Amino acid sequence: MPPVTAAILARLTAAHRRGERLVLVFDYDGTLTPLVAHPSLAHLDPALRDVLARLAATPRVMVGVVSGRGLDDLIGMVGLDGLCYGGSTGLELELAGERLIPAEALESRALLDALRVASETCLAAYPGAWVEHKPFGFTVHYRQLAPNQIDPLRAEIADLLEPHAAGLHVLDGPLAIEVVPAIERDKGTALRAIVATSSEPATVLYAGDAANDALALAAAAELGGVALGIGPEPPAEAAYRLPDPAALTELLAALSEILTTAGSFAHPNP
Repeated sequence: MPPVTAAILARLTAAHRRGERLVLVFDYDGTLTPLVAHPSLAHLDPALRDVLARLAATPRVMVGVVSGRGLDDLIGMVGLDGLCYGGSTGLELELAGERLIPAEALESRALLDALRVASETCLAAYPGAWVEHKPFGFTVHYRQLAPNQIDPLRAEIADLLEPHAAGLHVLDGPLAIEVVPAIERDKGTALRAIVATSSEPATVLYAGDAANDALALAAAAELGGVALGIGPEPPAEAAYRLPDPAALTELLAALSEILTTAGSFAHPNP
């Protein structure tokens, strides 16, 4: 077992046996699934889905997924009930079956729709790049763009968005530019909202691979939890790193196995 995996397992299982909740929250693309040519192809491995379901069914364990994807898209890709979800980089939340969307997000749609259309017009000169529509924003993907065209595309999109900078949050996703309204919602606030669904003491783990996960990784560390980077270049806020989604799957399978063995469900001391 890799040392990082062993260290995280020891920390999480010790907390659970003390009677603490475990709050396990993950990015989707690049973290739970490998990056692929198109987001629609990023299917969750059935074995990992089973592990997440087992963890979510374990006493005192909460599982969440927070993504730049739109909320409905994310829920459809994960395909599990009983989880907490954050879509549109934390702007949309579904907690305990209740959907939470800030009123300001609805007011931002006209500007974001206009900028999305303008971005799509720009992309005619960049074969392989495309725009993903979202309920409250959009993402410019360049996974299939020729490497020598990436910097020019990023510069052109930056120039397009700059006049509206005060009303936007522009984030680096995995080989993508995410554009959402400048509302104080992000993956970090989504993580904190998931943790706050209960007042019981909790040990938190957040796993992510890209720059747009930095605030959630920082929040996990501030909450005294595990900030886990996935992949070759996770954000600097990650105190731990695993090489790829497969290694994360191994960690979670081992955690599920430990937590379901006899005697795992210790109760807090009186």
